[in-house]
Formats: sequence, C-alpha cells, structure tokens
Amino acid sequence: MTAAWSSFPMLDRLLDDVMTGVAGTSFGAASPVRSFSPAMDVRANEDEIVFVADVPGFNREDIEITLDDGTLTIKGQRRYEGNGKDKVWLGRSYGAFTRSFTLPDTADPERLSAELADGVLTVRVAQQPKAKPRRIAITPRQLSHAKDEDGSSK
Repeated sequence: MTAAWSSFPMLDRLLDDVMTGVAGTSFGAASPVRSFSPAMDVRANEDEIVFVADVPGFNREDIEITLDDGTLTIKGQRRYEGNGKDKVWLGRSYGAFTRSFTLPDTADPERLSAELADGVLTVRVAQQPKAKPRRIAITPRQLSHAKDEDGSSK
C-alpha cells in the first residue's frame, strides 16, 4: 500500500513563512523589536568637525552628549508612546543607542556646540589651527675678534 501525498501541508507552511516575513509572525502578530540606530554623517575641514544625526521625534531631554578624554559620545533613547494593549504590525524602531568617536588631537575640547532642529542633531567641534611650517633664516655667526687686556686675540 502506498501513502497518498498531499501538497496542502507544504502549501500551508509556505503561506505561514510568507506571512511571517511580512508581519513578524503568522497573521499579523507584532514584529520583533528592532533596535534604533540613527543615520549619521561626520564631516571635517580645517575649522571644525561636524557630526549630523537623524533623530526624528527626539527632544533635547532624550539625548546626552559627553566628551571624556578625547572621546565624543552621543547617547539617546526612543521610547514607545503607545499603551501595552496596542498591536503593532509594522512599526518604527525603538530603544537606546550609543555612538562614540575618538577626536583627533587638533580638536578643541573647549569649543563644542550642539543643536537640535527639525529632527536633526548637529554637533560641532572646533579644530585648533595646525602649526604651519615656517622657514627659519640662518644668520651668519659673528666671529669675535675681541682682544685680551694684554692685547692678544682670543
């Protein structure tokens, strides 16, 4: 006796896999929590180093910027604002992030500024001017022809 082959269980598993990929788990349960990491640019020129981070929905209180021993650290957290009864199918990312950058020796730790406008955080670190090479003139050595008290040359 041969067993009858049925394609329905395989089709059912395939449909579950597709729905899991779209909605997190089968048929619309909440997707797994994704961590938040803002997109960030770092630019530098002779005058300053500029860090620009996309942090939409953040308030100043949600972000902490520190400078410790030449390392600039930007921390923040996006918290979920809904209640625990909400079902989220496709949502934004939430959670804490930390980004750290080692500043070059030319960075001036006393001249830092930060601003948050329209969901964009901009941190500026001034650079100290680099010492420019300069030419040192060589002056001829003056030979002394001073005479001792007895009239002889030294």
